[in-house]
Amino acid sequence: MKTYLTASLALIMGATMAHVGHAQSADLKLAALPASDFAFCLASDAVFVAGATSATETGIVVTNVGNALTNTGGKVVVAANNFYKNGAGGEWTSNMGQFNLPGGSCYNVATMMKTTSPNGSTAWTCAATSGAASNAGATISGLISTQTQVLNIATGYVTAGVSSTLNNAPTVNCPY
Repeated sequence: MKTYLTASLALIMGATMAHVGHAQSADLKLAALPASDFAFCLASDAVFVAGATSATETGIVVTNVGNALTNTGGKVVVAANNFYKNGAGGEWTSNMGQFNLPGGSCYNVATMMKTTSPNGSTAWTCAATSGAASNAGATISGLISTQTQVLNIATGYVTAGVSSTLNNAPTVNCPY
């Protein structure tokens, strides 16, 4: 019995080690991050600063969604693109930078990226946009996953006046 048990354990361990060795030689592939938006409400006027961290085309859209973080529509107040006036479509109204947002409303932020410079035949990939309260404001980032890495494509922050925040907010304007 002892010999049978030892032989069985050796067989199982050998098969397990062979499987582990095989798994290590395979390419690691990441699952795609689901698209999501970040929302925040402002108690007072504030400045929103947006920037792209990707060399390919990146867009940030801020939508005034009224009085609730979970509203699914509203008026676009920022449509920033890092290739504004350099090949990006006419729907974009500015480059990345600083924007004034009036208090008393909630805002939804969507980030997106193309895998190329501006190209009308390349599809947008909507990012996992998330954020956190920071002092009296908020910080925001847009992340996209490829098969092998997670890329930070955009950052933003709100300087002050943030009264509430919501991660996994409804995706409102992506693709834009």
